[in-house]
Formats: sequence, structure tokens, C-alpha cells
Amino acid sequence: MIFKRLGKLINKHLEKKSEAHKNLLTKKNLYIFPNFNGFKLAFFIFFAFASSIFYQNNVGLLVSIILFIIYFISIIISYQNLSFIKVEPLNNLVPKNKNVYLSFFIKTLNNKERLNLNFFLNKKKIQNFDLIGSKKINTQHFFLKRGVQDMPQINLESLFPFGVIKAFGIIKLKEKLFVYPEPIKPPSNLISNLEKQYLENDNDYEFDTIEEGKLGDNLSRISWRHYSTMKKLYTKKFLKINNTNKILIDIEKLKSSNFELSLSYAAYLIEYYYNLKINFALKYKNYISSYSNSLNHKNDLLKFITNV
Repeated sequence: MIFKRLGKLINKHLEKKSEAHKNLLTKKNLYIFPNFNGFKLAFFIFFAFASSIFYQNNVGLLVSIILFIIYFISIIISYQNLSFIKVEPLNNLVPKNKNVYLSFFIKTLNNKERLNLNFFLNKKKIQNFDLIGSKKINTQHFFLKRGVQDMPQINLESLFPFGVIKAFGIIKLKEKLFVYPEPIKPPSNLISNLEKQYLENDNDYEFDTIEEGKLGDNLSRISWRHYSTMKKLYTKKFLKINNTNKILIDIEKLKSSNFELSLSYAAYLIEYYYNLKINFALKYKNYISSYSNSLNHKNDLLKFITNV
């Protein structure tokens, strides 16, 4: 009971310290404490030392001093094994309702080898590893709600070298996690209507040739000069200039009866037009983005619908 209360007090203190030293584990947010075996060994050393003095046993006294020195050295090694470590998230933009991986880059700030480290995420043990320079760790997650939230809390601990001294610390990350709506493919007719609504005018086409007209051809494309001389309908054919294509994704026109579904459609369309390398923009109420098909543009729009 006492140990649990002590553990809670230490954790609260570490969390406050970690707020001021985000992404880092240093002596300011690191604790070193004997575990249960460590307390037993400390009691044995004290008992052996006291008994040796009482019975004037020089051999026992020498052994107890040697054990004490080893115990003290293990404290120093445990501290050095876990201090000066930096953690950075490699991704902070994920969809909800999907199994996704969060990746973290862990590195030592003084390039010293670290052994037998335990990595915890939200107090759940993920991996035991040795750290030589740097390492990437992937953890699987499933997010049920969209929105901007704090990154999961990272705990690092080590029982190196003898398993009697526990070094542990909390790392809070300054980066935020963006959980955007689950991408859901909209009905094909919705995509078609979206593209038809923003078809380019004649200036967006390059003239190619003349062909005999057919019933139902667009009247704006009929060559009336040819009709006046040949008394037949001929239509002008154009080549589409693809690099001028652009699509406006208006969230309010996707599915007005279900806002969350509209956002899911928008998330799908953002990724869809990014993969097609078509310039696209996003509109919601008075907000309208610029047109682009870059990766930064896609990520910025996904972040926007995360917390819209």
C-alpha cells in the first residue's frame, strides 16, 4: 500500500517535470530507485556489515564493503544507462476506425550504448531493446474519435546492470496527434457530379480536329462555318490540358444530412485527388483553401477536417 502511494507521488512529480522537458529524458525527469530485490540486497548488506562489526569478522566486513561498492556502482550505471535520451514521433496524422502504426525515433544524445531498456506507451509495455545510437519503434493503435489530442505518454525504464536498481522516467511529447475522419469512398455518381460541376471551359482545351456531328453533341462545340458551307453538322474536337484540372471539394455539398459522413467523403476525396495528381481545394462555409496537389497540401487539409 505504501509503495503504491509512493509510486503515484513519484509519477505525478515526473509528469510535472516532463511537461517542462518534452521529448527528453534527463536527470531532471529521471528517477532511480531500488526494486524489491534491491531492497533485499540493501538489507543483506546492512545486516552483513552490522554482524561483521559486532562479531569482529574481517572477512564478512570486507565482503559487505565490496557488495556496498557494487551496489553504489549499479546506481551510477543505471542512471547513465537511461539519461540523455530523446524521442521524436515520425508521424502524427492518422485516420480513425483503422489499425494504424505510430512510429517513434529514439536516440541517445551522447552516442553511448544503452542496454536492456523497456519501452512503455500509456503504461503498456511495447518492447525491450538495446539502444545503439538510434532506433525506430512502431506501435499499433486504433482510434475511435477524430480530433486533435496529445501524443501517448512514453515511459522508459531499465534494470541494468544487475536487476536491483530501477531507473525510470516519463517522456511527454510536444507534438500533437491529428486523428482525421475515416476515409469512406462516396457513391460514384457523387464523384461524377463533383467533376462535372467544375469542368474546364473551352479555354482549358486545345483545338485538335473537326468530326462529323452526332445527335446529342454539345451545341457550343458545333462548327457553324462548316455547316453553312456543307449543310452538315460538324463538331470541334479538343484535347484536354490535364495540368489545368482542378476540383473543389465542398464539404457542405457532399452529404448534408450526415456531417460526419461528409467529412469521411472529404477525407477520401482528398487522398483520391492527391494520388491522381489533380489540383484540388477544400471548401467549408467561409473557408476555402488554395489549389494544389502537394503532400503538404493534402496533410494540411486532413488536419483541417480533423477538428472542423
